[in-house]
Amino acid sequence: MELRNVAPQALDLTLGRLRSLPEGAVRAKMESFRSKGQLSPLVAAQQEGVLVLVDGFVRQQAAVRLGLSEVLVEVVDLSPVQMKAQVYLRNRERGFQLVEECRLVQELTSVDGLSQVEVGEILERHKSWVCRRLGLWKSVSPRLWEDVSVGLLGAGSLRRLAQLPVCNQEELVCVSKRDGLSRAETAGLIALWQRAVDGVTRRYLLEHPQEALRRARQGTAQGADPRLGPAGQELQKGLLLLSQVSLRLQRRMNRGLGEMATQGRKELRERWKQAREQSFEALKKVESWLGPEGEV
Repeated sequence: MELRNVAPQALDLTLGRLRSLPEGAVRAKMESFRSKGQLSPLVAAQQEGVLVLVDGFVRQQAAVRLGLSEVLVEVVDLSPVQMKAQVYLRNRERGFQLVEECRLVQELTSVDGLSQVEVGEILERHKSWVCRRLGLWKSVSPRLWEDVSVGLLGAGSLRRLAQLPVCNQEELVCVSKRDGLSRAETAGLIALWQRAVDGVTRRYLLEHPQEALRRARQGTAQGADPRLGPAGQELQKGLLLLSQVSLRLQRRMNRGLGEMATQGRKELRERWKQAREQSFEALKKVESWLGPEGEV
């Protein structure tokens, strides 16, 4: 191991494309430098006379902003592929984001030509872990990876988006940026979109995301239409159940009932009269509350 004092601006930051550098983390490190100094060396690999930074991108940025003339750097001997692997291995315990994992796996397979098994070996991960991240990278619109990198989308939102067509992914993220939704609100909007049952509901989500989220928070039913409050959700559920029961009765009658005793027919007639009266009365009340169709 070799330790050197190096000007922070002299380090090659090529591998920085594999990391996300939250502004808050850089500011916190600047405060740490001011109060405690440099507690651990940065790590760099010698490549053709240049020191390529492998670990310590936040510290490097903090040092540059503070105008430090030198930082302590540990110089290691690594191949280009090993350098990329070390970017991950040296940071996974401290929190390597999902977007960073996806970007790293994609680069190791498409740029360096490694198989998924080989990537798993150098990153000390199972092949299935590699496969999931590679699949996620391919499923998400390329236009959205920058938004993911700057923290607009969390890991949960990213996984949900990957299940949608690319056009819908971009549409939802555009709405999120337009209305200034937080990460949690964006995740909620995507979840509502996934549960929406028709195009009308989805248009409503795109046009009124804040209102839809507010209404969704008021209710507890999973998969409820976000345009409805708790009472509306309960009514919607009842109407859906009534429709489903009606369809089941129609299918049953279409198949026929065959022979039946007189007492059986009498019992069914009583149940039919009761169901007709109660359902008719309930639907009339709903109709009265809704008002004429043209006013809705």
